[in-house]
Amino acid sequence: MEAFGYSLTPTRAGLDGIIDKIVLIEEMGYKYAQNREVQDTVLKAISGAGSAADDQLKAWEKFLESLPYRREAGEILRKPTETIKHGGDCDDLTVLAIAGARAIGLPALAEVVADSKLNGFHVRALVGLPPLKPDFWVVLDPVCWSEPKWAMAEKNSTLASQRFHSVIHSGNLPNLSGTKKGTLVTPIKLLAGTLLGYLLLKKK
Repeated sequence: MEAFGYSLTPTRAGLDGIIDKIVLIEEMGYKYAQNREVQDTVLKAISGAGSAADDQLKAWEKFLESLPYRREAGEILRKPTETIKHGGDCDDLTVLAIAGARAIGLPALAEVVADSKLNGFHVRALVGLPPLKPDFWVVLDPVCWSEPKWAMAEKNSTLASQRFHSVIHSGNLPNLSGTKKGTLVTPIKLLAGTLLGYLLLKKK
């Protein structure tokens, strides 16, 4: 249900809720990658970045970080066209981050960071480089500096032991331990007994 630039997105609890959120964010991001306003915004943001994919991604990240953080009550997703104008919270900006990355041909995924009880408390994007066959993934987290002023002050990296993605590429997951926004990460083998993520099935 959409109204006033928002999509109402009730989700379930625990792992089911994490799956719900990833699917909703990615589907919305992929949809708005085809939106002309989003495409024009990305092209303007990267206009001085040159031809290299990593430089264009940095320029897009700089634009995302310029948008204000807006705390929201309830499970709602702001349309990327509204986030461009007004900012948003971590899930809103992740939708926009994915939409923009996909608009310029970069593979992008949603990631939910959860505590040990499977309570997802943060959302961010992963962008693969090089674009056609990613060897590493960039953590794209537009609110990593602004959100701690609100809800994340006590949710530091030592608590964020579980990260959930929609796709495990070639049996690998990005090693995100200790990485910060914009840091290049190399994939590692999934160790037996180590909970780093789930392979989530989505409707095509």
